[in-house]
This record gives sequence, structure tokens and C-alpha cells, in this order.
Amino acid sequence: MLKRHFDNYLTKLIDWWFRIATIERYLIGTGIGLLVAIFGGVPLLLELLRFVLGAVPEGIVRFEAELETIDVLIFGVALLLVVVGIAFAMARFIGEARAQSKLRNIVIEARGLRDDNGNPLADMVAKHRKGSVVPILLDLRNRLDGQVIAPERALNEIASMHRSVLQNKEDGDRADLTTIYGGLTSVPYTFLTGALLDDEGSISTYDWDRAQETWRKIEGPDDGAQFHVDGIEAIGGVPEVVLAAAFSYPIQDDDLATTFDLPIVKLALEGMSSDAHWSQQKQNRLAQEFLEVVKCLAGKGVMRLHLVLAAPNSVVFTFGRRYDKRNLPEIVVYQYQRGEPIAYPWGVSMPVAGLTDAKVVRSAEPVARVSMTQ
Repeated sequence: MLKRHFDNYLTKLIDWWFRIATIERYLIGTGIGLLVAIFGGVPLLLELLRFVLGAVPEGIVRFEAELETIDVLIFGVALLLVVVGIAFAMARFIGEARAQSKLRNIVIEARGLRDDNGNPLADMVAKHRKGSVVPILLDLRNRLDGQVIAPERALNEIASMHRSVLQNKEDGDRADLTTIYGGLTSVPYTFLTGALLDDEGSISTYDWDRAQETWRKIEGPDDGAQFHVDGIEAIGGVPEVVLAAAFSYPIQDDDLATTFDLPIVKLALEGMSSDAHWSQQKQNRLAQEFLEVVKCLAGKGVMRLHLVLAAPNSVVFTFGRRYDKRNLPEIVVYQYQRGEPIAYPWGVSMPVAGLTDAKVVRSAEPVARVSMTQ
């Protein structure tokens, strides 16, 4: 145990030594070098001469006597350099500690598709970011059966999360706050979370890496893949359109037919993959491509979009954040249920285009032939 503590202390000491500023390291290093020279260098050399020659020449003896008279001065200078270097380092350390004490990381973790707790995102953030961590857990699971909770209740939980974020941001200087999001929740919930957090400044996004079984930050390079758009030319004079965006998995026509009787516009990503989303630059660019399609549809008179989105959680979150709340059509984002008679049984109408609250939309039969209710 003592060896483990010693190794841990030595590791931290080495890390501290290489983190301190050059001037501080230079002062401490120079002072220690002088002390080594006084108490180790010259005396050791003289003793070596005595051992080899048997006697030290008279000139060297006189030099040794003169050197002893200035040892005190050199010792004082060396000690002063070390003390000043340590003082500078400690002042910097205290300053950094005070600055870090003001820094806060608001970590939003949304759970809804995995019934186990896994590795908390807050723990991952605490290891890699400075400052304190304020975890906000958005748990949308039903503890009784491991399924997602009723949609209406989930909307209340998401709204509560948003209020909690706003409250934490009011408690300190926004310049000292960083917001981090990561989650595994249903597409409508994730899109809504992004839409609500749209105005909360810069947000660092994480996603769950299924291969590594850990949280991973979205920060890789952009591979340049684009959406292929199909069906937009045929749209004209209709108030509602289905927009099917396939990022990670293809969207089947048969599934769409179980729920919708509306014109369909399709977006399919080149090189479609469930592991092609680890670039925030790419996500932002594709979100802009998505918005350009929506703008085009709005220009054709479309007033309401029914969005079917097959994409990783972080992509859905980014698309939700980028959707313009004021200038784009109403949008309902749907939940997919594989193998069900109605493949998209419900969706969430987002608080955009003048709508103040999110609402649940249920599909009893193809949308064009039903009156949608909350």
C-alpha cells in the first residue's frame, strides 16, 4: 500500500513539475543546480583528487579555502531562487484553484433506452474537465418493466430538466459555465431536448460508444458525406409532408405506409452507418442541409412536417437544436416501433412556429385521415 501511495505521489509531482510555467521551473531548477554544485559537485571533485593523487596541490587547497568563503553567498542565492520559484508556482496553483472553483460543468444525461445505469456521464466529464460537475439526470424509463415511460409524462420530465438547467445557470456567471449533453432516449424526446436547449449557448455533446461501452465526445473529423434528397420536386400545394431522414438505418416504405397517407420527401445519407456521427462539424453541416430542405418545403407552402428520423442520439439532438423555432413550419417527430401494425404510433409536436408547448400526437390510422389529439 505504501508503494502505491508513493507511486501516486511521484506521478502527481512529475505532472505538476511539467505543468508549471517555464520561469518557475527555471528558477527552481537553477537554485537546485547551485545547491548540488556547492554540496556535491566541488567537494566531490576535491575528494576524488585526494583519492587519485594522494594529496591535493597547494593551489587547489587555496582555491578550496577561497571557495568556502563564498559558499554562504551562493547558498543564499540558490535558496532564494528555489523559494521564489516555489512561491510563484504556489501563487499560480492557488490562482488556478480559485478559477477552477468558479468553473461549473452542467452535465445533462438522458436515459431511456438502457435499463441499467451504466457509466454515468458526470463521472466521465469529471475526469477530463476542470471545475465542479453539476449532474442533471433525465430518466425517462419505467422502473417496473424497463420500457420508456408514457409520452405525456416524459414531456413533463424534459420540461423539468430544462428548468433545472436554467436555474443552475442563474446561480453563477455564464462565462464560468459549460453545458454537456449525452443520452440514449427515444427520437422524439431527444429532438425535444435539443429544441429546448437551443438557446443555452455552446454545448459539448457526447454519445454512447456501443463498441467501447463508454461515453465518447463528438469531436472527430468531417468525412464530407451528404444527404441525397428525393421527392422534393413533386411537392406543391400541400400543407403537410412526411420528411424521412435516414442517417444510420434505411427507412422502409412499408413502415411509412402503416402510418402516413401524405407526400413523402426522403433524405438518405451517403455511406449510411450507425458509426458515422463522431464529428460535430459533420453533424452541424448535415443539420444545415436538413434545414435547407425544410426551408424549401416551407417555400412550397408546407405548414406542417411529420419527421421520421433514423439517427444516433447525438445527431437527433443536434438537429433539434438547429431547428428554427420561429421561421420554420410546425414539426411532429415520431417514435418508431418495429413490427407493430402502426410503425409510428405516436410523435411529439414541437414547441415551434408559435406553439408554446410540446404535445403528444397519436396515430390511430394513417395521419391524413385522422384528427390528431394530445
